[in-house]
Amino acid sequence: MRIRHLHYFLVVAEEQSFARAAARVHIEPSPLSRAIKELEQQLGVQLLHRNKGRIRLTWPGEVFREEAQRIVNFIENAKTRVHAAAKGYRGRLRIGLCDSLAQPRLTQLLARCREEEPRTEIRITEMSVNEMLQALAHDQIDAGFTIDDISLSGYTKQPVWSERPAVAIPRNHPLLSLEFISVAEAFRYPLVLCHPERCAGGYNVIRGWFNDASLPQPNIAEYISGHEPMLMLVAAGYGIGIGLESQLSLYNHPNVIIRATSYDIPDSSTNIITTEKYYSPELERFINRALEIGELQSAHMSTVPTELHSDG
Repeated sequence: MRIRHLHYFLVVAEEQSFARAAARVHIEPSPLSRAIKELEQQLGVQLLHRNKGRIRLTWPGEVFREEAQRIVNFIENAKTRVHAAAKGYRGRLRIGLCDSLAQPRLTQLLARCREEEPRTEIRITEMSVNEMLQALAHDQIDAGFTIDDISLSGYTKQPVWSERPAVAIPRNHPLLSLEFISVAEAFRYPLVLCHPERCAGGYNVIRGWFNDASLPQPNIAEYISGHEPMLMLVAAGYGIGIGLESQLSLYNHPNVIIRATSYDIPDSSTNIITTEKYYSPELERFINRALEIGELQSAHMSTVPTELHSDG
């Protein structure tokens, strides 16, 4: 059984078309079809239903797709580790980042890890929450960061630090007359929010505020997948944006003011998600450093919210 044929099968299963799959792997449809038939002969099962150009996986095909993906991932991980070893690395950490996280504490954590363990390779991958859970389950990453507070069966969730939400407001907006912005005030205006799928963690945090019956129902103007497009739409007058104080403060848009929220809006925790399995020594040290950074910076946080940016 050839690794190349496993890859062909996975592409065919995804595209559900020999023509489209052949274009992706840069071969003609006929040899691609023969490769899949060879796989079926080797396994002694039918992997695909073929019906006038339409392709569907059989139940054995569904099972084989999962196993083939696991094998391909294993081979890719082996290549990555060998290449890292050739560069002098002795350990590795594969970290997933969800919700467009770009927090100063995360930067500090990664910099500290590189300084204290220069022979541990740290690979960062941006992904959605669902992609992170799949990657953890298939041993494609060792840990993931998210602000999503959902309950997770079969995973370990550990809060490492908390962040204050903040509001991005266009210049000359009525909300700028307030020093701190409450949920009730924010929900009076159109909102530019995190996308429910591509930025599920941020969206789920804000969605939790919607359940308060005393608040007006929010008017969602647009969904976005990152903070830069959020500020662009806020500056254009589409609505106000809500995000984490530390992340919004990284961007300096001339027509957007970042204003602190009042304390009727709770802090948002950043969580490390792992599987319930043996932790490598590198991962244990990584998590401990994250907890230390969270404790140190929490000790220095002001107990009184302050305005982040001001006009002028």
